Amino acid sequence: MIARVKLSMPISLLLFLLLSAASQAENATPVVAYRSEPGVAFDRIIDTRTADLCRKNSLAGARCLPPEDVLGPYRRMPNVSGLLWLLGSAGLRGDEHVLVVGDDRNRRDFIAGLLYLAGQKRVLVLNTRITGRTEYQTGAGSLRSRIRETVFVAPMRAERIVLRNELKALIAGETPPVLLDGRSEEEYWGADVRGTRGGHLPGAQHFPSDSIRRAAAGEIEFPRQSGDPIAYAHDGYEGLAYLARLAANGIESRLYLEGWSGWASDGTLPVDSASYPEPVVASENNSRQIPSEKLSEGGSSAAIVAAGGSFALLGFFLGRLTKNRGTG
Repeated sequence: MIARVKLSMPISLLLFLLLSAASQAENATPVVAYRSEPGVAFDRIIDTRTADLCRKNSLAGARCLPPEDVLGPYRRMPNVSGLLWLLGSAGLRGDEHVLVVGDDRNRRDFIAGLLYLAGQKRVLVLNTRITGRTEYQTGAGSLRSRIRETVFVAPMRAERIVLRNELKALIAGETPPVLLDGRSEEEYWGADVRGTRGGHLPGAQHFPSDSIRRAAAGEIEFPRQSGDPIAYAHDGYEGLAYLARLAANGIESRLYLEGWSGWASDGTLPVDSASYPEPVVASENNSRQIPSEKLSEGGSSAAIVAAGGSFALLGFFLGRLTKNRGTG
């Protein structure tokens, strides 16, 4: 008996070290990554193009999940119960390696960011168009089911989300966090207003998407006295795309999901470089309708609706986080 114990201890220790090393290697692998060719290291394919394009021709075995299936009017985020059901209807459990494809960068990165936040194990993004690429398009894509095919069981990365009141308190604290503004320079300085106000969050750095790769190549480091940097864009749609790009380039960050549209809609919150849109002068032609360009660019009412939808999703993630902590 004693001899067996002596022999088993080194084996147990070796197994422990091997498992620890494997776990560390897995944790070191970024969850989100870009690739120039599809490769083979994935279990599922998600096509982010319109349903018509996806059904016509896509990668073999692809499932169609365009942003239009996810978002409501004015790019409103899914409601509390809809997100996990939606992913389950696309056949996702959360433990797969998923390849996200499409033609438009924003559409691909939005779905990638949504999957990352939802808890998907691994998200690979093909950063090239697939329409017209006969070497990629080898079969018709499949639409989501009308019923949930499977249960999405991956734990959400709720710790990546920052709520409005939490962000307000952090900004007012002694060591405010690093804030990364992913919008255009014109929006950052308030020259281009998409919402009730223009400008940027107090102390935020302008860090647009086209700067991420250059900064990551230079091994940029942000002060982390108050945790990881907090990123934001105009709204939840652009914010999730921005989060995916940061994660893919090794910049661990949190996301203020409501974005500038949510922050600006609350007139009591402080802003830097504040500006305001020119009032619309009523006339016989426009007094009874909202100009279409205002709808497409996200006028005040659209910003408020989008902010409300994002805040509903924030509550969902907060509830999941609270539940996870309570059971941990």
